Amino acid sequence: MNNIKQKIVFMLIFFTLIFLTTGSMKNDAHKKELKKNQVTKRVGMVIGIHEDKIEEYKQLHADDNPGVRDLLNKYNIHNFSIFLTEIEGKWYEFAYYEYTGENYKADMAKLAREPRNIEWLKVCDPMQIPLPGEEGWRNMEQIYFNE
Repeated sequence: MNNIKQKIVFMLIFFTLIFLTTGSMKNDAHKKELKKNQVTKRVGMVIGIHEDKIEEYKQLHADDNPGVRDLLNKYNIHNFSIFLTEIEGKWYEFAYYEYTGENYKADMAKLAREPRNIEWLKVCDPMQIPLPGEEGWRNMEQIYFNE
């Protein structure tokens, strides 16, 4: 009798695992399909930077400094890149990222309320020089994309 109970319990566990695994696989496939059909929002931005702050800014954004990278991922910001260039004696940063979430405004509002992000911006923002008429980064219009 004890042996039969063990077999029944084993079978129940076995079929539960199969059910959960199959359901999980279907869910993963569904998520991949949603991601495949999801529209990516591409964002380009520009801002000036104080020349005497460039090295400090580079150190803050070095690969070995985690900064707020995890928060960017948490709020669906990926492939974030910052470029630096000098134009006629002034230094500028160009940033690019891809947003892959479902509610850009809501995710950006949540990111703006993250205490660690607030502290990060308190350090980085004074190093930058907004373009005329801006308070921070100026968003740029995307006019071309080649996949």
